[in-house]
Amino acid sequence: MLIYFDMNIYNRMFDDQEQLKIKLETTAIDIIFQRVQEGQFNLLWSFILDYENSRNPFIQRRSKVQVLSQLSSGVILKNDIITGVAKNIVENSKARIEDALHIACSIYAGCRYYMTCDGRLIRTIYDNMSNLQDILGGTEILNPIDFLRKEMNLDVIG
Repeated sequence: MLIYFDMNIYNRMFDDQEQLKIKLETTAIDIIFQRVQEGQFNLLWSFILDYENSRNPFIQRRSKVQVLSQLSSGVILKNDIITGVAKNIVENSKARIEDALHIACSIYAGCRYYMTCDGRLIRTIYDNMSNLQDILGGTEILNPIDFLRKEMNLDVIG
């Protein structure tokens, strides 16, 4: 199964782990990364992830994300189809272009899931699902906790 992570997934471990939501998401992400290493899921990387990571001012974080990117089974390169899909997503949902590029990459590559910790983006997409359903095709957008609940029958909350 192909999956795609938004950059906030890679950086979640650096956020304040005293906040319960962040800690639970970090745990879920760790579990998913473990399953990627075991070959249960195929994680994809992209040109927009490269770009965003290169702009991270924290060298240690940037280096750690670069190491994690090596778990990917492939890299999605920029092309006109992806940029066209991203523009279509923005026009039909008002999502930010960076977010739309990530989603477009996951759609283009045929990923089953696009995962993000950005609740606002998830709400934006689902609030505009009637406009986006044909664009998204078989790609579903989920928080990593919801992914574990759905695909692995795990409940990280208890």
